[in-house]
Amino acid sequence: MNGNERKRPPKVEEWRGVGSLGTIGLEVVLSIAFGYFGGRWLDGKFGTEPYLAILGFCFGVGAAVKAFQRALREMKAQAEREEREQGNPLPRYETRDEKKEEPPITKADDADAANEDEEGRGGR
Repeated sequence: MNGNERKRPPKVEEWRGVGSLGTIGLEVVLSIAFGYFGGRWLDGKFGTEPYLAILGFCFGVGAAVKAFQRALREMKAQAEREEREQGNPLPRYETRDEKKEEPPITKADDADAANEDEEGRGGR
């Protein structure tokens, strides 16, 4: 970091990520809408209805997919950068699946289970 850059507080960085993620929906909708309505406008000019509208819609969908891929790539890069800087922090909360998990089986547990099996078969 040079002298002009300041480190942002963690909350600002979190909201920055949320803002980047939130704009992807708007970008997808606008890409498709501009493609479709641009195609309809061209159809009206050239009398080729509905072909250019369909073509514009397809280009809009393609632009939306590309925008989504770009956002995904940026989020992955940001997550990797944060992990390098901060390490891999513990989860802030437990999920339901984690609460239901049983403790791992140890060698002592295996020995107890083997003893119970032998006792159940007549104590051989």
